[in-house]
Amino acid sequence: MLAAVLTEFGKPLSLVEVPNPSNSMKVGATGLCHGDLHILLGEWSWDIRLSLPIILGHEIAVVKEGKTYLVYNARGCGNCKACKSGNPQYCERLNVIGVHRDGGFAERVDVSDLLLAPVNGSPAETAPLADAGVTAVSSVHGIIEGDRVGVLGTGAVALLSVQLLRNIGAEVWVVGRNQAKLKKAKELGADELVFSKGEYSTDLSGSVGLRKFDFILDYVGSDNTLRELPWLLERTGELRVVGEFGGELKISEQLLVLRGLRIRGVLYGTYQDLLKAIKFYEAGKLKTLALPYSLKEINTAISDLMEGKIVGRAVIYPDSDEFG
Repeated sequence: MLAAVLTEFGKPLSLVEVPNPSNSMKVGATGLCHGDLHILLGEWSWDIRLSLPIILGHEIAVVKEGKTYLVYNARGCGNCKACKSGNPQYCERLNVIGVHRDGGFAERVDVSDLLLAPVNGSPAETAPLADAGVTAVSSVHGIIEGDRVGVLGTGAVALLSVQLLRNIGAEVWVVGRNQAKLKKAKELGADELVFSKGEYSTDLSGSVGLRKFDFILDYVGSDNTLRELPWLLERTGELRVVGEFGGELKISEQLLVLRGLRIRGVLYGTYQDLLKAIKFYEAGKLKTLALPYSLKEINTAISDLMEGKIVGRAVIYPDSDEFG
């Protein structure tokens, strides 16, 4: 089968023929996310056990007998507290397809030990639900109608979250640096847009005035987004950090205690979050904004993502298939 293989950090993926994995299913499409870029560039090699060569791709839709199934990509030990609570993504022995073992940037993939969820839709349109959709659903848990929410970033997960927040009835402010993506956020239901040329928190503060936020969702996680963010929270407000761009968060103990602020990280989500994402999609309440590239075009897709050209999610489909 044809596969896009990572053989050296910082280099383009190699398109090569490799043996079919045992117990494999046909890949319908696989989303390309920033996590793949972090791995490809070697930025997470200090923290994640990764053996090269490897086939990346963890946001996978597979096909069997003409039906589409989304892959829940995290598998834990099954016995620890995290696993028993339905959160294997926090297991100390976490195994993620496309990270710790070969993934979906190929024509076939072994998902025999992973949970699958059926979905009514084409593989290319629904693949983003398998990771971006799960993360978006997980990141908006507990937000209710009327809450003022700041969304930092305009990537695929952020744009999915904007739609979920609109469905909830929250007041949504979106901060970003890409005008095309900000425009899309507005189309999807954002109430206010803030174009940032520097630190996101400074630009957001200048736009919102004395008003503060019940929740701030940071889908970037860089120094430019995290700096001074807690000052923009209401009393008992919550900062949720989803993006992983290596930023550091500093907060005064007095600010944290006297305002009763909460800070938490969001990593992926549960299998139930995947089912919820599918439900929203099938009800017509969630657009995946899929942009198709064939497997042979994967390095072009990577370049486009790095250059900020993709509004939504790039999805990679096997060259033998037509998009959809």
